[in-house]
This record gives sequence, structure tokens and C-alpha cells, in this order.
Amino acid sequence: SYRSIADDPRSPVRRYTAQGSDLDGVIDLRAVFQQSHHDLAVEKVHPLLKPAKGKFGLPDPEKVFCVDFETQDIFDVRGIDREKGCILVVRPDQYVAQVLPLDATAELAAFFDAFMLEPAAVKEKAIAE
Repeated sequence: SYRSIADDPRSPVRRYTAQGSDLDGVIDLRAVFQQSHHDLAVEKVHPLLKPAKGKFGLPDPEKVFCVDFETQDIFDVRGIDREKGCILVVRPDQYVAQVLPLDATAELAAFFDAFMLEPAAVKEKAIAE
């Protein structure tokens, strides 16, 4: 699902982010992995979760979180199915606006399509193709 969110031109991340802008300039994607941070192979994390940002294109490492088994396991606390995972859309005011299965990329796109506007450069490129 990260691949489709990252690469599909219909993905909200691609569709609503102006060319030349930071990839997370409009939609700030985060991930919580089930393993401990000691067990996460950071070098294998999808580039969407460590986007190059700013003037110097430095990777942003603050997109990836891991379960803290010493305090509370967020998957258990929130009842998240470990096999299916989920997508949460959280608005800037912290309201959870949508909860979807990880593979519901079409539904995710439809959610954003209902109220977002494409930047002019993205629209012009789509028309030209």
C-alpha cells in the first residue's frame, strides 16, 4: 500500500502536492510498525516514510514509529488488527476523519477527492498526458 500511495498518480499524496514541494507538504504520512525500534531495519523503510525535504533534500526520519512494549502496545490499546493494519486520516485539529484498511487506497483517494483541490501544475500535467 505504501507503493501505491507513493507511486500512483491518483494517490492523494501525489495528486495534491505541488511539483517541487516537499512530499509531505500537504499530506503528512506517518507509520507505526509492530516491532520494537531495535528490530526495525531502517534502511528498508519505504522512501515515502523518509522523504527528502527542504533546500538540501535531507531525509526526514520523524515519520516512523515503533511499538513501545515497555509501556503500551498501541495495536492492543486501539484494537488494531495486526494482520490487516489500518490507515488513519487525522486532521490538523487532531480529529480522526477516516479509518480504513491498509489496502483501501481507492477509498483514501475518494475521501480526499471530496474536498481537496489539485495544484495548478499537477492539473496541467494530467491534462497534457
